[in-house]
Amino acid sequence: MLTNDIILSISYVLLIVGGIVRDVLTLRMLFTVAGGFAVWYGLAVDDLSLTLWESGFTAVNLAQGAYLWHEKRSVKLSAEERELHQTRFSQMSLIDFHRFVRAGTWVTAPAETELTQQGQPVVRIVLISEGAVSVTIDGTIVAYCKRGDFIGEMAFVSGNPASATVLTIGAARYLMWNFDDLRQLIERHPDIKTALQGVFTQNLIEKIGRPGPAPQQPTT
Repeated sequence: MLTNDIILSISYVLLIVGGIVRDVLTLRMLFTVAGGFAVWYGLAVDDLSLTLWESGFTAVNLAQGAYLWHEKRSVKLSAEERELHQTRFSQMSLIDFHRFVRAGTWVTAPAETELTQQGQPVVRIVLISEGAVSVTIDGTIVAYCKRGDFIGEMAFVSGNPASATVLTIGAARYLMWNFDDLRQLIERHPDIKTALQGVFTQNLIEKIGRPGPAPQQPTT
């Protein structure tokens, strides 16, 4: 038989664990169960105010958890997108990644497609899925970008014009986001912004650390 103190302690422990976990659905589930124990405690000690407040807390988390569970089950990703999530965006939740991908457009481009032009404003971010691109500064190729690399992410962050001209080498396939669409998305979902900052930083480190010519101040 659980004593009132144990019931209340279980509720607090679940709340503490919920504050640690990163997955939002798991957090909602833990908060729902914690609220249930708190309601149990309120009934046991005949505290109507506590019971009502904890009932509301539990109901809200239960409803949010059900919504997230339904949303997660409705996520449909192609094999290409699932691989991209695993290899480049593993720190982003599946639901947020689904939102992120749906905000973009898949493009299959021929050789010599210009993605950015040195000195000109940049209006989109490109993530290469297949193929490669050349990075040219003042007429000289200084680097090459490949599958998994971003183009234009530094311009998205800084607002500066492109410091290099980027052209596809042969046919290429990439995922593209217009700046305005991406800004609206990360305003609605701050977790996506946080994950993107980490991905951008990691990719920049990878590109700078590659052997051979490197961009002087890459916007790619």
